[in-house]
Amino acid sequence: MAWNSTQKLVEKAAEIAKEKHPEGFNKQQLIDASKEVYGGFATNPLKKIRTMEDVNSMGNYMANIDGHYPVGMSGCFVVGISGNCGIECPVYLEGDCDNLEGCEDLEGEDLARHIELYGEKK
Repeated sequence: MAWNSTQKLVEKAAEIAKEKHPEGFNKQQLIDASKEVYGGFATNPLKKIRTMEDVNSMGNYMANIDGHYPVGMSGCFVVGISGNCGIECPVYLEGDCDNLEGCEDLEGEDLARHIELYGEKK
């Protein structure tokens, strides 16, 4: 059986709809539920990642709906492939960034925060 991302999205949306409407749900309620699958990333993968919850939701979307990525990707990989790297990245702010390229030119508060999270710049 071939991977069908629409089918995977509908399955996850139906789970949410059943939870919200145990007595039964209609088409509009299913559509509304689809917008909640993996924090909304399943219907809008271009949504900006702002929190660690978003990182997890995007990773789950990529693995379970898109189907082209493995489960358990690092947060840094998820953010990087989504194009959201930088000093506002939630993975960076957690002190868990795997790729500190581009941090050489930090100054002021950004540099102080970087040193607090990662130690002295090399």
